[in-house]
Amino acid sequence: MVEWAIVVSGAGDLDRLDAGLNLETTCSGRLGEAQTRAREATHAAFGAPWFTRLYFGNEFCERLVPSVGQVRRAYDAATAENLRFSLLTPYVTDFGLLRLRALFEWLAALNSQDVEVIVNDWGVLHLLGRDFPALRPVLGRLMNRMLRDPRIAAHFATARAPSAALQALRQSGVTSAVFRMFLTRASVARVEFDNLIQGLDMNFDELGVAASLYIPYGYVATGRVCPIGSLSLRKEEKFDVASPCGQQCQLYTLRFRYSDSPFDNRDQEFIEQGNTYFYVQDPPMIEAAAQMVTRLGISRLVYQPRLPM
Repeated sequence: MVEWAIVVSGAGDLDRLDAGLNLETTCSGRLGEAQTRAREATHAAFGAPWFTRLYFGNEFCERLVPSVGQVRRAYDAATAENLRFSLLTPYVTDFGLLRLRALFEWLAALNSQDVEVIVNDWGVLHLLGRDFPALRPVLGRLMNRMLRDPRIAAHFATARAPSAALQALRQSGVTSAVFRMFLTRASVARVEFDNLIQGLDMNFDELGVAASLYIPYGYVATGRVCPIGSLSLRKEEKFDVASPCGQQCQLYTLRFRYSDSPFDNRDQEFIEQGNTYFYVQDPPMIEAAAQMVTRLGISRLVYQPRLPM
């Protein structure tokens, strides 16, 4: 039985939780069309999802880490819908680590065996193991250093590419016995992946690791510099990690097409929101995900109703 989790990135989405659970379109224009196509492709590949877990928080920016009050509200909303709870956390500085500590203190006080923390920073994993051993860490998808650029990955997913290269690009560090030993010592029993264009080729049952797969948005690259946050700043203030944040990422989304690819996949579209580039997984990719779930022993699907920023 595959578990389904739904991603709620911000407190505002809690007001539309029913719409999210029903995969209703919540955006207009191109983003709304993408949501609709993703829902239809998901239903065609898997049938209607039955969600049993809520992911709340942000993977990509410490400035979007929710407050304790927002986490409490999200946990209460999950409980009201009979959903287990997972907190999404980003890569952080010391400032972000302090913000997360307050959330971990509140979650640990719940004394619940079902609460997870999705970790995308080694320092966060260390903090959990040292000070909050009761919370269950999950290694997030940002911690898997795999090829993500659709302009290149699509080339290796064809018969023209060297089979040895494709095989290597479908693997991750979790295939290493030493790395799995490290995860065991860190109390990590689950590792998360994007639904990559080149696919995955790891038997998670044999590896003894639980695996999650994210659909229908994949991330390409992320970093602390936020181009959208620099739009209204003076030239000398732009692209500075210390620039003030007006959370412009919650207002603006940019779309890019790259027409100079050396391969056949010209006009690949990327979506930039905040400090992160995303792409939408097309219906064939979502169908491939359904096949990988059975073949690889993937035990959880993580559905993002909208771009996860």
